[in-house]
Amino acid sequence: MPDVPVPVPVLVVGAGPVGLSTGMFLAHWGVRPLVIDKRPDAMAAVPRASTSLRTLELFRATGLGAALEREGWEGGMPMRTVFKDSGLGGTLHRGGLPPRYARLVENCSPVPPRLVLTHDQVQRLACEELRRLGGEVRLGVRLVGLTPGDDHVRARFVDVATGEESEITAGYLIGADGARSDVRTRLGITMPDRTVIDHLNTAFYRADLGPVQRDWGTHVCFVRNDVVYATLMSKNGRDQWATHILDHPGKPPAGPSELTEDATLALLRSAIGDATIPIELHAVNAWEAAIGMASAFRKGRVFLAGDAAHVQSSAGGLGMNTGIQDGHNLAWKVAAVLHGHGAPTLLDTYEPERRAAAQASLALSRNLLQGYRSLDGDPNDLYEELAVDYLRGMMFYGYPPHGTVTGPGPDPLDDTIRPGHRFPHRWLNTPPHGRISTLDLIGSRWTLFAAADLPRWRAAAASLGLEPQRVHELGAPHASDLAIRDDAVLVRPDGFVAWRGTTEEALRAALRCAVAAPAS
Repeated sequence: MPDVPVPVPVLVVGAGPVGLSTGMFLAHWGVRPLVIDKRPDAMAAVPRASTSLRTLELFRATGLGAALEREGWEGGMPMRTVFKDSGLGGTLHRGGLPPRYARLVENCSPVPPRLVLTHDQVQRLACEELRRLGGEVRLGVRLVGLTPGDDHVRARFVDVATGEESEITAGYLIGADGARSDVRTRLGITMPDRTVIDHLNTAFYRADLGPVQRDWGTHVCFVRNDVVYATLMSKNGRDQWATHILDHPGKPPAGPSELTEDATLALLRSAIGDATIPIELHAVNAWEAAIGMASAFRKGRVFLAGDAAHVQSSAGGLGMNTGIQDGHNLAWKVAAVLHGHGAPTLLDTYEPERRAAAQASLALSRNLLQGYRSLDGDPNDLYEELAVDYLRGMMFYGYPPHGTVTGPGPDPLDDTIRPGHRFPHRWLNTPPHGRISTLDLIGSRWTLFAAADLPRWRAAAASLGLEPQRVHELGAPHASDLAIRDDAVLVRPDGFVAWRGTTEEALRAALRCAVAAPAS
């Protein structure tokens, strides 16, 4: 494995869904990264985590909408669950987001809210797109040395099959190498508040349960009986399943305990409710459900993303998704700096923004798992209590102004256009596009919306280097409920509002601040 003769702009360590998605986003914005992973079989994992609506939006914005529709499958609405005495047995309760929030989820995105992809599908799509755009992926390559510099990062790694060592000089390095991140350890960054909140076993298997998902009305079932407390979660809409075994006879009072294959199968049959259904067990893992945040997400030119930066339980299903959104936030900023469109201080916004988003995701994970553990009866009281937590963690989190800390933010039902928040989706009927989402008009580029006087705002945008086609009208009758009156709204490449105002001078100052982000 020869040395790379020229510096790599960005080295990504970790070829899980976070690392490969980050690499794909970088490539989408014109940066050709190298992604490495110590696991030769990093792409061969069984389906585990599933996508959220916001993650699918980000993939769609890079031009992968058709691929999502081709590869994805229809699950239940987010947070829709059924509680039964067994998967095939009697229904105890049905739960989901309160109706007002369920309606919001139905209409808040151009992506169908029931569309689901699993983490292995995310990996494949991201890897294919990354390579198509000129990026590189090397598996079976272990990082063995890391030396950050003022204007570069030196990384040494070894081919795990041959033992051959190489060294790379990269402009930046992103550690997306999981909860036991070697990158984080080498940087001396700790996770001081990491707290174990539960011990679980998770089984991955194939079984034909028939049309249970049609009967459930969702792809997530909680089972509680005298033998087991567990989940049944479809991972392809057909016959691929994952089950979290939350409780079982003889479980030790503390610490993970790996179940034997026979014990796992017995518990799965009890959870399913039919001992005659063949089960093809792929894996069972004992693991700790922990909540924690790294003390820093960055050291110089090295950044942490995903589980390397923050860990959470699987409750709420946002762990992988929060990590992918880390990578998206970081990728457009690194690309802007490398292309000379943003000052290096733009990268200072990564940690405060993503720390705020991760805090929302972790809060949901902690509260939901605790709620499930103590649940006794109708789950809808729990979902009523945590609906806003879920929506903020999934999509409606806010980014604090640089150098400041903000509160939890507005209720997701209030979709007023405001800086630091995702621009709302609306279907528009405007020439020459026909029916199109506001998010499609943004795509993944700087975009300006104006209520009126488009020639004036297009001239102002052109003077700032924004292309005229990136300026759109958004006054009545196009989207009357989003009417911005005399305002204009500047939207970042990640779909977050950077500025709202009325004058060209204020727009110029806002754009300068947004790409350079001087310290307060």
